[in-house]
Amino acid sequence: MAGTFGQSRRAVRGARVRSALDRLEAGRGENPHPAVADRFPMVIGSARGARVKDADGNRYIDMTSFFGVALAGHRNPAVMSAVRVAQGHLVSSMGDVHPDPGRAGLLQLLAGMMPAEGYRGVLSQNGADAVETALKFAAAATGRPGIVSFEGAYHGLSAGALEATWRPSFRKPFEAMLSGRAVFAPWPEPDGSNLELVLSTVERLASSPIINRFGADIGRPGALIVEPIQGRGGVRVPPPSFLSRLASICDRNGIVLITDEIYCGTWRTGTFLASEPEAVVPDIVCLGKALGGGFPISVAMMRPAVADAVLPDHGEAVHTSTFMGWPVSCAAAIATIAAIKRMEPQEAATRIERAVTAAARSWAGKFDFVRGVAGRGAMMGVSLAGTRGMSASEVTRKVVSEALSRGVLLLAEGSDSDVLALMPPLVIGDDDLGTALRIIGDSLAKVAE
Repeated sequence: MAGTFGQSRRAVRGARVRSALDRLEAGRGENPHPAVADRFPMVIGSARGARVKDADGNRYIDMTSFFGVALAGHRNPAVMSAVRVAQGHLVSSMGDVHPDPGRAGLLQLLAGMMPAEGYRGVLSQNGADAVETALKFAAAATGRPGIVSFEGAYHGLSAGALEATWRPSFRKPFEAMLSGRAVFAPWPEPDGSNLELVLSTVERLASSPIINRFGADIGRPGALIVEPIQGRGGVRVPPPSFLSRLASICDRNGIVLITDEIYCGTWRTGTFLASEPEAVVPDIVCLGKALGGGFPISVAMMRPAVADAVLPDHGEAVHTSTFMGWPVSCAAAIATIAAIKRMEPQEAATRIERAVTAAARSWAGKFDFVRGVAGRGAMMGVSLAGTRGMSASEVTRKVVSEALSRGVLLLAEGSDSDVLALMPPLVIGDDDLGTALRIIGDSLAKVAE
């Protein structure tokens, strides 16, 4: 898909699709970019590697990996080949009753990549499913349904996962069905300036009864769930020792430690698990997004003490789903893991981090509303401030829209939508990465006019 990037053709097909979705799709929000309603949102037509083409033939460089999914590149050839082979044999199996070989192969592969021996897993379709699994098994293992989570946390929007997701706007429409079994600790500053305060708060919450929204005392929490790097919360990296000290708090209080690596895991930061630098051994590890190379799959990998807490009832699984361990997705995940290993992910992630960091520091020197850059590997965030009478979220959205018109896909993250998230596929070439960063710089300059 070589050629000029950006919007140069009339959005005919895309406009028709947007119009149809406005009429037919429930819960669809208003266009957050009304000034560019003719080109936002872009309607995706095809993608390969780090390139995207919309329904009207316009070309883009992808700096989102489609919410982190396409870390191995869109339509990675090895993944697509594995999927075609799998489809030639089987496109569905029978969950927990009559399995296929792919499930065993994938779980064995994942178990060998965990930070200790003995992990067992439950496969499912998306990240929220994995979190639901983790929270259910944690409650079964401890007999305590309460959860410690963190401000800025995003763990999914299904009913159980939503309990531990922090953003009020996600929770408000569904308050009537939430029990209030989660409590939220503050997130530490990256320089560690409030780390002791945060940890003392976590210790207090971990050892105190939770009073849910119905006024019932549900006892001390049984689970603590944490993203080693917050993604949707604004690409927030905690200071060193945070995760290991959380693990110690969990040990002291008999709490199941769940690390949500759905966004930051599977080598996005350079290591298979973003928690690896602290050598923690979580009770449950949740993975998803990039794991399937574009195909829907997730997993909750558990240590034996937690896994053994849920047993079959008269031979029937009590936590399962029709499409658990879908054969096609298992084949895609096995191929994705092999493909990313061949990319030398640590080197690829470091290359992206260095390029984004250098560009962001240059932007900060030119534009007073660029506050800084944070992240690790191919998971970087550039935080913006308000300027020229615009709020930080307005500035960020304008940059996202301007970049889209020039041919770069970006996402705004953070609880206040004030962070430009730069999360490209590992396969992005230096030329495309440099072009994307130049276009983002030009977009910042346009907003500054």
